[in-house]
Amino acid sequence: LYTITNMPIKRFLDYLRRSGNEERYMRKLIAAFNPATVEGLMCRTLMSVDWTGRLYDCDFNQMLELAVAPKLPQQIADFDPVKFVARRIMTGSHCFGCTAGAGSSCGGAVAANS
Repeated sequence: LYTITNMPIKRFLDYLRRSGNEERYMRKLIAAFNPATVEGLMCRTLMSVDWTGRLYDCDFNQMLELAVAPKLPQQIADFDPVKFVARRIMTGSHCFGCTAGAGSSCGGAVAANS
């Protein structure tokens, strides 16, 4: 399985830092923010679960070990759908990668091109 992502995390973020491009890349992502993508983001309706049952708001947060908000159940065995719907999603600067342009998700673009 090969995956290509432009999400500023892990190896790609390391590359951006080594090459002196992190700040420029992040400015570009932030400038490309599209509010129309927010409603369709996968973190709003899906969760990621690691092999131990730990819960994350998205796959990228899982790779960063950024678990769901501390006040929420942390394990799938304790999952509460009511709390899930009302939860505060854990975010970081990498989230601009899903909200830039037409957006990004496992299913492709999340907003129509204008």
